[in-house]
Amino acid sequence: MELVLNGGPMKNTRLTLRSIFVALTLIAQLVIGTHAAQAEVVLPKGSWLNCASASDTYCIDSVSVIPTTGKMLALTWTTSGSNDAAANPAIASGKALPGRWTSSSWSSLGLGTAGYDGIYIDAKAANEFVPWVYVDAQPTLSSSGGVKLAARASNLNFAADLDQAVTISIKLRLGDFQSGVTFGVGSDVSVDTSVTGGVTTMVIEGNPVLVPLAKSSKDCVGNTGVSAALIRQFQTVIVPQNDPLGFTVAGTSGKLYIGSNGLCKLSTPTWNAETKRFKYTASAPRLSPDGSTVNKGFYRAIIPIADAKLFWGLTNPNDAAKALVVSIITAEAGSKVALSSISVNKTNIVIDVSNFDFPDPSLDIALNPNYTGSSAATEANQNSSGPAATGTSQTAANNQVVTAAKAKTTTITCVKGKTTRKVTAVKPVCPKGFTQKK
Repeated sequence: MELVLNGGPMKNTRLTLRSIFVALTLIAQLVIGTHAAQAEVVLPKGSWLNCASASDTYCIDSVSVIPTTGKMLALTWTTSGSNDAAANPAIASGKALPGRWTSSSWSSLGLGTAGYDGIYIDAKAANEFVPWVYVDAQPTLSSSGGVKLAARASNLNFAADLDQAVTISIKLRLGDFQSGVTFGVGSDVSVDTSVTGGVTTMVIEGNPVLVPLAKSSKDCVGNTGVSAALIRQFQTVIVPQNDPLGFTVAGTSGKLYIGSNGLCKLSTPTWNAETKRFKYTASAPRLSPDGSTVNKGFYRAIIPIADAKLFWGLTNPNDAAKALVVSIITAEAGSKVALSSISVNKTNIVIDVSNFDFPDPSLDIALNPNYTGSSAATEANQNSSGPAATGTSQTAANNQVVTAAKAKTTTITCVKGKTTRKVTAVKPVCPKGFTQKK
């Protein structure tokens, strides 16, 4: 199952390349697993409002940011402009917005240096055909005349970059929506869901990441595609499991997250229960706007420990580094070297793969046939066949498989405010925004 995201033509007045997810190309057959008869999820029409009362079921509950100080700053929703004399009228001439999330401390904390004075969270149904929730954090710039989408000073066709050093935290109310998988664009992303009184709440937290944007779907394939722009974005798609057009593997937690910076073919994962293999795809133009620099990509898979036990019988999550084989399959002229790490925290197994070449790689996660730490290993060996079981590719001869070399790993502890994360790798490095605990 693949979700194909194709960028449409560029339009100056709407900055459409900033929100390329809006052009979602979805097919009704994007269904995984067997679904029992159940009520469909019905999402409200249009962009969601901020929650006005406890009875609201589909709305934006709160938005916060974590600047480089490491202390979370709660933002306030406002529909008025800032009367900021420094606002550039040319930049502020972008798409009009209904309001913004901001703080009186925005400038004093140095948040305004990136060229915007607040954030607009556009949360809504991905389109009218599927009950998938699309969430886009957009930079705003305001004046006494109102709130607008902040554009680049150098090119008004594109939105301003979100600050990669500032973590964005979005809390949503999702009604009776039961999340099946969450995927999107961002780095160091975490998702957490809870259900109170029958209403699902989800917190999405992470940092913007640099995305190569395509002028058209033709730029997403082959070795000659050129990006229209490189823009830092933070976007998420949430897919339900309690709907026939959702995503589900029976018994999973619904907290699986997949992230990348390749928008063109960023997909929900494909799970093969017989071979116990996951596969993800994403794509972006091979070349940067200069026409020569090759765009680099990354994947991050956050797999809840409970789900890893269900998928692979992995009863000891600390065995993840030796129990799982992670492969990147790239097209001709693709990466020969990629960085890969598998880390474990209290609740998740985190798989990071980075520095591979676009345009069209795919990530494969499978159980190591030599792993004997669980009974599932024997079963997987009996059922598995093909590249995932061996870490080698049996696709076209010009394809390459990039796998991490086996080497001694170490674990470090990283902190950001009250958040702690353990990273296990050959040369572990704390994620952006985190500092290593001594």
